[in-house]
Amino acid sequence: MDNSWVVIRTFNRREMEVGAFLKENKLPCFIPMTYKEKVIGDDPKPRKVLVPVVHGYVFLQKIMEEDDLRKVLTRCQVPLQLMKNKGDDSVSEISDHEMTDFRLLCDPDYVKTPVEFLDAAEAELKPGTEVEVVHGQFTGIRGKLYKNNRKYWFIKTVGGISVMLRISRWYCKRVDN
Repeated sequence: MDNSWVVIRTFNRREMEVGAFLKENKLPCFIPMTYKEKVIGDDPKPRKVLVPVVHGYVFLQKIMEEDDLRKVLTRCQVPLQLMKNKGDDSVSEISDHEMTDFRLLCDPDYVKTPVEFLDAAEAELKPGTEVEVVHGQFTGIRGKLYKNNRKYWFIKTVGGISVMLRISRWYCKRVDN
């Protein structure tokens, strides 16, 4: 096994239930989370709580063959499906390296820089240059450098979700394809 990852799509904001099912079955998964202020119960004062960034997406490490994985997933009580590639109908896979980068960029406890999450199609529309980060915590990660209102943003897209974070352009080096 090459430790690639697949994307599970679920509906009706039930990604946390799918994540719990996967953990019960000892399947490594990742749900991008962020802190939001919410009123909980009768307490009128909002508290910071972790919530999913994008509803309906769960990333699953593929630690078994696809047929065995599908058998396990059929036991889940929540409706779900594996994301497929356009055109050939095969399951879309993400390399372990790409997921490691994506998980680092999605860390909700790294609050030193503004972070936004976008749909992959929305991120694709933003003009930019292919770059590699050469300084700081994100060194070695490749993505797109996008300029908006004299500020630079680094965009990394994985499995239909894009993370966009503020970065100095001096931390990036253009990648020649």
